[in-house]
Amino acid sequence: MKLSSQLGMGVSAALGLLGRRRPVNVMASVTDHCPSRCRYCQIPSQNRPDLPTAVWRKLIAEMAAAGTQRIGVWGGEPLTRPDIVELCACMRELGIYVSMDSNGYLLPSRPDVLSSIDHLVLALDGPREAHDANREPGSFDKVMQAIEMASGKVRLWTITVITRNNIDSLGFVLEAARRYGFMATFQTLHHNDILGRNTSELIPGDERYREVFTELLELRRRGSPIALSGRFLRSMSRWPDFSTTRMPGKLHGVRCSAGRMYCNVDVDGLVYPCSLLIGLYPRARSALELGFRAAFEAASELPCQACTATCYTEYNFLYRLLPDVVWDWSRNVSRTDELMRSAASRSKSRREEGNASSVGA
Repeated sequence: MKLSSQLGMGVSAALGLLGRRRPVNVMASVTDHCPSRCRYCQIPSQNRPDLPTAVWRKLIAEMAAAGTQRIGVWGGEPLTRPDIVELCACMRELGIYVSMDSNGYLLPSRPDVLSSIDHLVLALDGPREAHDANREPGSFDKVMQAIEMASGKVRLWTITVITRNNIDSLGFVLEAARRYGFMATFQTLHHNDILGRNTSELIPGDERYREVFTELLELRRRGSPIALSGRFLRSMSRWPDFSTTRMPGKLHGVRCSAGRMYCNVDVDGLVYPCSLLIGLYPRARSALELGFRAAFEAASELPCQACTATCYTEYNFLYRLLPDVVWDWSRNVSRTDELMRSAASRSKSRREEGNASSVGA
């Protein structure tokens, strides 16, 4: 991320502290469709029709006009949309930083998307046995192919959903991060009952979850490529009940900025404060009917103030301009770029060695 973008978000956060509401960060769920059937996700079963390209382009323009600086594209699987490159390019043309969450299945057939986004987040849940147990047979090979393809070409992170299946094999993810040049993030099972499933079957248990966040904190201190703040990891190591993903009190020590600094636009155009409230928030209004800004303004009252969602908790820390978190995330951005450059250099060296071998033969 450019320094100017970081400074722009910092200014927006400062204005937010003074009471200004602005959708600086928008999560855009562009489709329910997905070629995978992960054990903890039931988003594909909603099977709602995708909004047309022209509708999304209009919404994107409205987001930019309202002050949006970053859009996180997710689903479903965004790469199932034939127009996803066009939509991401539209975002960037308007000066918006574009991040995409993907399972990697379709990336080899859609390589052009890498030049249309700023940041790619791929789902990696551990070694083959653990990853496939969380998701489906064959999914590990597909995401590793995607990681190899994206390495050195775009800012690359992974997201690991921690379950009973993989909680003892997270070291694999960190070793892969060192090998392929990416930063790793980790999250609990936190989707609501509309988006998620099998939580009681897959959740490791409170004490084990707390232990693993304490372990990740120590690994991060030792230099492991973990793209999470120390404050987040410490706070999650004290979460009281992981079967409850949202709490009314400020368990993380700050108020929630959902509906003030960020929001989620769902597949049907409804605007929610965040994705944990999809289908549960009675004030959600349609950006298609009211326009994006008005729908965002309606998403202001929250039933909760803390949650186990990694991204939202980190946003809440950042938008309070907590010095330690700002420093951690500035270092994460710098390290991500360093890893990308190193991976690109290694890839170039391998190609040159291969060409030299071919000539010698």
